[in-house]
Amino acid sequence: MKPNKYTVLLIPDNESEGKSFSFRRSWLLLSVFTIISIFTIILFAGYLLIPKSIEYQKMKEDYNTLAAERLKVMELSHDLQRLQQMDELLRKNLGSDNDLYSFTDDLDSISGVSSINNRSSEYSTNQISNIPTKAPIDGYITQRMIIRPHIWKSNHYGIDISVKEGDPVVASASGVVIFSGWSTDLGNMLIIYHGNDYFTFYGHNQVNLVEKRDIVKRGDVISLAGNTGISSGPHLHFEVWEGSNPLDPLEFFPEYNEKNLSVE
Repeated sequence: MKPNKYTVLLIPDNESEGKSFSFRRSWLLLSVFTIISIFTIILFAGYLLIPKSIEYQKMKEDYNTLAAERLKVMELSHDLQRLQQMDELLRKNLGSDNDLYSFTDDLDSISGVSSINNRSSEYSTNQISNIPTKAPIDGYITQRMIIRPHIWKSNHYGIDISVKEGDPVVASASGVVIFSGWSTDLGNMLIIYHGNDYFTFYGHNQVNLVEKRDIVKRGDVISLAGNTGISSGPHLHFEVWEGSNPLDPLEFFPEYNEKNLSVE
């Protein structure tokens, strides 16, 4: 005959009075069944959920990879579009019948009259004065040039110089103005060609003081600083390009490093 009740007796080592616990056989069976059931459920859930969890993680990684690749394509497309716009802009302003190199050859062999203050000047793309060596304006750097490895962020191809609205902006080198007009991002913008594939950009101007095809000397005032275009405050956006490659202006003007307040 199976017992209906079990008793557990606990006897301490110091020979003091022991303690006993009694429980019914049905409660013991129920406890054992419950423990086995819980353990079985855990094993079954693990058997079903672990493969799904692994599959979900793999799908998540694949999605992140595809999203990253898509963002990279979008970023490359944005850069390519800007380069195409720059190329189209240069060719349009240099003349449809002349390419950049023939235009440079012409500049090397001619002298012209600058429209700035009606002063006579000679221009040559081989002069030292055609290398960007003069800071376009005095101010603090609020944003440095950033070509980011992070594909989900936009690149910044020049530096932003915080200035007072109306401060004079000067040409960083001698050259020919190939664009003087409006752009959506940079507002009133100037582009100067210095020869040897070097270009400088001056954006967010309050007003441009030179016109397309004007010949400028290093240090000539070409515009007044402003807040036009997409801008959060008065500043000059300044870029240096060699062909289709943006160059860091801080390498040309290390004096700006002493006033560099930019953070990425």
